[in-house]
Amino acid sequence: MAKERILKGIGVSKGICQGEVFVYETKEVKIVQTPIPARYLATEVERFTKALQKTEKELSSIKERINAEIGVDFAQFLDAQILMLKDREIIESVSERIKIEKTNAEYVYHKVLDEYAKKLGASRDQYLRERVADIWDVGMRVLRNLLGMTHSSVVDVPQGSVLVAHDISPSDAALINPNNVLGLAIEVGGRTSHTAITTRALEIPAVVGVENLLAKIKNGEKVILDGNRGILIKSPTPGRIQFYRGEIKKEIEYQKMLSPFCELPAKTRDGRQLDISANIEFFVEYSHAKRSGAMGIGLFRTEFLYLTRRGNPSEEEQFRVYDELAKKMKPDPVIIRTYDLGGDKIFSDYHEANPFLGWRAIRVSLDDFDFFKIQLRAILRASVNRNIRIMYPMISTYEEIQKARVYFKEVTEELKKEKVDFDDHIQVGIMVETPSAAILSNQLAAHVDFFSIGSNDLTQYVLAVDRGNERVSHLFDHFHPAVLRLIKQVIDAGHRSHIWVGLCGELAADPSAIPLLVGLGIDELSMSPVAIPRAKMVLRALTVPECEKIADKALNFRCASEVQKFLNRMIAKKFPGIGGIK
Repeated sequence: MAKERILKGIGVSKGICQGEVFVYETKEVKIVQTPIPARYLATEVERFTKALQKTEKELSSIKERINAEIGVDFAQFLDAQILMLKDREIIESVSERIKIEKTNAEYVYHKVLDEYAKKLGASRDQYLRERVADIWDVGMRVLRNLLGMTHSSVVDVPQGSVLVAHDISPSDAALINPNNVLGLAIEVGGRTSHTAITTRALEIPAVVGVENLLAKIKNGEKVILDGNRGILIKSPTPGRIQFYRGEIKKEIEYQKMLSPFCELPAKTRDGRQLDISANIEFFVEYSHAKRSGAMGIGLFRTEFLYLTRRGNPSEEEQFRVYDELAKKMKPDPVIIRTYDLGGDKIFSDYHEANPFLGWRAIRVSLDDFDFFKIQLRAILRASVNRNIRIMYPMISTYEEIQKARVYFKEVTEELKKEKVDFDDHIQVGIMVETPSAAILSNQLAAHVDFFSIGSNDLTQYVLAVDRGNERVSHLFDHFHPAVLRLIKQVIDAGHRSHIWVGLCGELAADPSAIPLLVGLGIDELSMSPVAIPRAKMVLRALTVPECEKIADKALNFRCASEVQKFLNRMIAKKFPGIGGIK
């Protein structure tokens, strides 16, 4: 009998599951040149044609399954990949060169793809440059079929699996089917990586930052994944299994206890109303947000529309999603964040030494008006529902706000000329997630309709900690007094200019942070839908004067650990029955 082993990581999505390991690992494709005798060249071309047909059948099957099991939004990038398989220029070039060079199909196909990808990569057209990733995705599948290799895909994960990998890209994470995947464990990442955010959105327990995980675990092994404690237990003992059965039962009972809070108002005990909204990545999450008691969508992360298609969706595609989301959430507001691409959301072949400090978010949009304009037009057209708001990410200068306003005005004037209806009074706000925006919040508040504090990036930049780097992720702590003082500064600046201030980072969903944030004067909290009932329960046990005292005290501590100990102690002491909730 295999010996039990506990593998430690960082718990990023709460919950416990028990299942079999499915290792998601991309095997290296080695291409070797092999001479083909003249009499077998026609057979070699036929082998290439059959590999293309097999690949098309596989992709069509994957698309059907995604449509049925996850949603149409996720499958559209596969249409572009299927079209690439039918590219006459590539097919004819490979077929001819097999005959001329008398060489095996995989070698010729790889060479033709490489030439084609380099040509597109050098193009001035961003759309064409972005097709490089699709070319290699499709190409590798064809090459594996030519070589008789098996495929590993997040879409192919069988029911009852715990998905294990070195890493999962945001676009792969978007394809995870929660009906099949019970939990996720990966070697890299931190608490606020986008894989972590996606697993929380899908309500899948997840542990990241498990060092050398792939060397310690095998396909098919029985494991327990504990997202609460941040551990993966391989070959659990009967005693361990029994313990976790009890833990799972307790979790079910806890969720039943929280259920009534979905329907209750988000008010303090002394009557102060707070807006509690939902952060969502995907359109299909709106129903979960409503069931959880969200008072709107506080953050719709539109970059996932881009990443799941691996390219910029058309104006019409975006409009349909924004319009339908606005209709489903009426009369509650929907805040659409413009693309936050870059950083850990790689979207092109453009590589940087420090992507979090580089070309990302609003910087990308302002540098490419045609790209930005498509999204602004789609959002404004959907604003005819009169419940949409626009939010720009990662603002760091006054000039960025001004440039965005010029672009916004140009688009509104264009729509007026076309006689397209939109909301003339649409609110436009910014995310405050850079130290410069927080420090300048007094000056910036006069030029926007609201602030939404992005505590994840603000913490990262204030503390100079790459939140996706497992070596330093333990230094990332949104309770650091420097972060809290900047949050207070932003809230006060917003209120002086008579605009509302929200917070949409992970701090918003932390129960011990809620009394602190209420005491600081926050107007809105936006979080993963699963966290909303718990947040309402905590909020309804508080009074504003008690929260203000807690906030005053917390701002004067020296370090994050002192703040956390104080908050945990205050919750346990002042609000019996809700202490220790996580």
